[in-house]
Amino acid sequence: MMNRINKVHIALLAGVLAAAGCGGGGGTSGTRGAISTPASALAVLTMGSSSADFGDVAVGNTRSLEVTFSNAGESPLTLQQNSVSGSNFTASGIGAGVTLPPGQYVTLSVSFEPSATGKASGMVSLESSTSTWPIDLPLSGNGVVAAHAAQLDWTASPSPAVGYNIYRTSAVEPFSNWTKLNSSPVATTSYTDWDVQIGQFYIFTVTSVSSENVESTLSNATTTTVPLP
Repeated sequence: MMNRINKVHIALLAGVLAAAGCGGGGGTSGTRGAISTPASALAVLTMGSSSADFGDVAVGNTRSLEVTFSNAGESPLTLQQNSVSGSNFTASGIGAGVTLPPGQYVTLSVSFEPSATGKASGMVSLESSTSTWPIDLPLSGNGVVAAHAAQLDWTASPSPAVGYNIYRTSAVEPFSNWTKLNSSPVATTSYTDWDVQIGQFYIFTVTSVSSENVESTLSNATTTTVPLP
């Protein structure tokens, strides 16, 4: 059966990032074995997310997420991706290695393209000069066959952003009880929600996320109704 997709456009508000640009961000620390260096000169690697969960993705489709790595210390560090496990996952953006000066960041783009239904898991392993062993980023997703979906797209934020968060609510509780649909910032300006029900009315909005993991206010909301067969 061919999937029926409702296309929805979200107008992202201009200038909504509270903070943007390169900087040492917060988040879960990715260091577990720092090299002995004077405290005043340590390089400190922080990871924007401790895992990447893609949620439900229709078989044959692709969803991409981004994870930000920042140097919040006072010395340069090097970071290198050395492996990706899980046949349905790919990663790009770091590859053979990057050098991060103090206050700078780099984004790792990870994609999930399920070839069959069911849960899938994987791992991205990276090496860092701040750690004596690889840093692991767990990956997970669920391949589904869906008869209906809401396909969202929006205009890119005018301020620098590493990704976007997507929120949904129903007409029963309009503009409240927002449910976040993604676990890590979405790298692109589009998203397909495969978890919509026939005959239901939905409201969607998005936010942009800066390199320092600062989330903007909600964008203008948009609505859609999933049609009956």
